[in-house]
Amino acid sequence: MDRFDAMRAFVQVLESGSYTKAALQLNLHKATVSQQIQQLEDRLGTRLLTRTTRSVTPTQEGLTYYQHACTIVQQVDEVETMLRKGTSAPAGHLRVDVPVAMGRLVFAPEIRHFLERYPKITIELGCTDRAVDLVREGVDCALRGGQLPDSRLSARRVGDLRFVLCAAPHYIEQHGLPQAPDELPRHHQIGYVLASTGKLRPVTLGRDGRETEFDVPARFVTTDSAAALSAGLDGLGIVVLAEFVASHHLTSGALVRVLPGWSCPSLPLHLVTPTTRRRAARVQAFMDWAHALLLRRMGTHLAAR
Repeated sequence: MDRFDAMRAFVQVLESGSYTKAALQLNLHKATVSQQIQQLEDRLGTRLLTRTTRSVTPTQEGLTYYQHACTIVQQVDEVETMLRKGTSAPAGHLRVDVPVAMGRLVFAPEIRHFLERYPKITIELGCTDRAVDLVREGVDCALRGGQLPDSRLSARRVGDLRFVLCAAPHYIEQHGLPQAPDELPRHHQIGYVLASTGKLRPVTLGRDGRETEFDVPARFVTTDSAAALSAGLDGLGIVVLAEFVASHHLTSGALVRVLPGWSCPSLPLHLVTPTTRRRAARVQAFMDWAHALLLRRMGTHLAAR
């Protein structure tokens, strides 16, 4: 077994979501890809993927392996491309747009490493929760949450972002902790307006494969995720937060999970670029780096597909 080929096959299966798609992208027979994954699992002595008739889902060990393998494959591809084309390192100015929380907690603390790897690239990092028009506003790459109706965008899926329902201890002391979802309408929520729809994000909870939407009154509404977090910490109401945003505050006790036996719907996360442009080397370099970064920093906060 060629270890690198098997590693590449594993990465491709996870990113494409199926053995069939991975085989097409790798120009291999589906049976060959399946055999490579099986040999890889045998060598590692652990199962990496759970395969059903409809989906392929990574195990916890598979997710850990992917986070490292993705970086290795990316780096090898970069070197091979550079040598094959005889080009210099990617260069030029790059305009990127990401959600506020992602920019503050994930990208800003790590962007130095990207600039050190690509010293000829300059970057402008826009942080906003609105859906920018990449073509009209001249943005090279963006991180988008939710469905992608815009056919002008080329997308690379990262995963499904998990959310949690929580509240500050101060709020719970005043209003009590809901013991069942049907108690939620008697509470207050911190409303968040979705940029994709311009409407208030519903409070939706699911269990055993069924989801129910609850009408929870909002005394405070915002379009900014940072403001929603701040209001939640201040005890203004129950709030739905991305798990990676809430994690630190849940650990410190500044926030408490509400109805932990129920789950909030996850949100598809994609890196997108305009299809109307030829993807420059600097854009491809950023997409590869950002994809690996998101999986490394947020892998535990992404739902299994």
